[in-house]
Amino acid sequence: MKFARLAVGACLGLAVAGCADHTGIDPVAPAPSAVAEQGPEAAARQASTEFGTQRVWAGGMAVTVSQPTSLKPSDTSFPQSPRAAVFTLTLVNDTEEVYRTSGLAVRAEIAGAPVAEVRDSVQGLNGIAAAVSEVAPGGETVLTMAFAVPEHPVRLRLVIEPNGAGQEPNATFEGRT
Repeated sequence: MKFARLAVGACLGLAVAGCADHTGIDPVAPAPSAVAEQGPEAAARQASTEFGTQRVWAGGMAVTVSQPTSLKPSDTSFPQSPRAAVFTLTLVNDTEEVYRTSGLAVRAEIAGAPVAEVRDSVQGLNGIAAAVSEVAPGGETVLTMAFAVPEHPVRLRLVIEPNGAGQEPNATFEGRT
């Protein structure tokens, strides 16, 4: 029953979105190679992308979030955590303007609850704030980020917002860590 409601909601949302004025909106879509099927079920699944895949915005900006690796944070890490899920984000700027990574916002969640970013300079994890760079048109940059997770595997969601926190468009990646 929940699935039927979700499918109906997705269809209704897609129908309404198709009638809206999208001027100036730069929607996010999976890379063409990532789209294997069409229809309401596929549309619902495309709301989140699995780790290890790429999402491309209509304007040409793309982001790939790697599969997570796990590490034990050092004694000097902040915050202290039994384990950190480490991700590599590759940003590709296929727009005609310079992209500043200072506008990038990345947040993590487990079951809807926020997850802290781990900073651990001993292991080279200096946080997103250390990623101050410009990406020229046609260029790319790679960022490494880590998030505090429990010892046991969990389902983690990363929300990538290239224009800043709370700004559209965004992309959601998720999977087990």
